[in-house]
Amino acid sequence: MRNHQRTLWASSVFCSILLLLCATVALSATTQFIVFFDFPLSGVTNTEATAINPSGVVVGRYFTPDGHQHGFVLNNDAFRSLTVASSSPTDAAWINARGDIVGSYSSADGKGHAYVLRGSALTTIDFSADPNVNTTGFGISNAGDVVGVGFTSDFFHGQGYLFSQGQITVINVPGASGTFPTMILDDPKTIVGTYVGADNVFHGFRLAGGMVTTIDVPNSTFTWITGINPEGNIVGFYKSADGKQHAFILKEGRFITIDIPGSSGATEVANGIDPQGDVVGFFSTPDGHIRSYFLLNPRMGRD
Repeated sequence: MRNHQRTLWASSVFCSILLLLCATVALSATTQFIVFFDFPLSGVTNTEATAINPSGVVVGRYFTPDGHQHGFVLNNDAFRSLTVASSSPTDAAWINARGDIVGSYSSADGKGHAYVLRGSALTTIDFSADPNVNTTGFGISNAGDVVGVGFTSDFFHGQGYLFSQGQITVINVPGASGTFPTMILDDPKTIVGTYVGADNVFHGFRLAGGMVTTIDVPNSTFTWITGINPEGNIVGFYKSADGKQHAFILKEGRFITIDIPGSSGATEVANGIDPQGDVVGFFSTPDGHIRSYFLLNPRMGRD
């Protein structure tokens, strides 16, 4: 969707409500539009939006009542289910400007693979030929570079990777017991993600020019970065000292907390952000359902 289409979408098919954003660093509450949505299939109680591209196409995942996981594509208010291999659990994690989708699926032998879907052309990515090593695909740049994680039985001790021009390069934050890159930008080449430090705490990171910068939401006990847009705005989620999980945006050096109206507080995630600053993610409701949301560009005010 272009700018006017985004605004129309945010006020049409789904319910539009006002959201008050509470900033963590000297920011005033700002009124914004938010839209809630679910995959339109009877019995679906878990819909998780993961990314949005410059044209407003949203990807994500949903779960059918039998527990099976499917990817989805939402384009101009029309949903399409995405399953990479027949009867295979499929995740759609990111979509770039030209519509390439990256994600993960499981083959018949139970091994996890990353994939890139460009139109009808499917590319499978494996971190290792070892049948015990699984591969996830998390982020894809506009040039087609992919980042994700290779792991055996324990995802949280996995290694990050960059897949570029058919080659795998391992990405490990020094001293980390697990490294999870989630998104990559082309110019300048920048990778963001999360790592588990020597302190056994989850920290966000930004890797650019060979330098790793740790990113932690102030006063948090856990920070997970899910994505970055070309303007350098970062999204993710964190846990506060009371154990609640909050979505956040890091914009112009300031953190904005997104607390979703109607959320149970157990799960709030900001997953994808487009160049215009619009955010998609998901949250848990008090009845245990997971719903997705679209948030029109959160703008920061000054006190």
